[in-house]
Amino acid sequence: METKALDPINEKLSTSGLHIAMVPVSQCDLLEKNARFMRVEQHRQLVANIKRDGGLTSVPFALRTGDRYLILSGNHRVMAAQDAGLTEILLLYTERKLSRAEQVAIQLSHNAIVGQDDMNILRDLYDEITDVVLREYSGLDDVILGRMDPPSLDPLSEEGLEYRVVSIAFLPEEVERAEKLFDTILTETTGDVTWISRRSDYDRLLDALAASKSAAGVKNTATAFGLILDLAEAHIDELRQKEPTKST
Repeated sequence: METKALDPINEKLSTSGLHIAMVPVSQCDLLEKNARFMRVEQHRQLVANIKRDGGLTSVPFALRTGDRYLILSGNHRVMAAQDAGLTEILLLYTERKLSRAEQVAIQLSHNAIVGQDDMNILRDLYDEITDVVLREYSGLDDVILGRMDPPSLDPLSEEGLEYRVVSIAFLPEEVERAEKLFDTILTETTGDVTWISRRSDYDRLLDALAASKSAAGVKNTATAFGLILDLAEAHIDELRQKEPTKST
């Protein structure tokens, strides 16, 4: 909106100490403490609506100090506008000196004095919208309108899960051999690096066990693990020659 087009409006607003202007989003400051919150899905819908409309269709209110605008009402709209890619938004603002108490009172009043909906009329109006996309745009659904109960999500517990415990048994000499090999590997690769095992590494171990069983024609997992130890022992010298790879 051009500045000239706003001049007549500002002329009428000036008597009440209010002004309206297109303001860069980068000059807007959000409240550090805001009691009003917005769920993630609501924010996403607001961003989508702003993109569809090409701008804000309701005007935030701000306190101007110098070239900065403290948003007293409409913080979520400003955040959504920024996420929607807008660089400028229309603001209603005042330059009056407001005490901290006055600022907070304005903030709370805009959030609290919003009126209530007559659910019967609200449902009738909602039913006039036949386009699914526009229904989503409205921000309402059958749960909000009281036509459907919210989904009940039962907490996940072990009681409802079916699981089996699989144990791998080693003979005493195999355990001693494995422990010695692991001690050697840890000694040879000691450094100022913290190693974190990923789920993919667990999958690699299972793949290696399966490959060992297939290659040697064995079915016993412990025996297959012993074959992996054989390969590790055969290549232990390579560990001494390599520097550990740091992961970020």
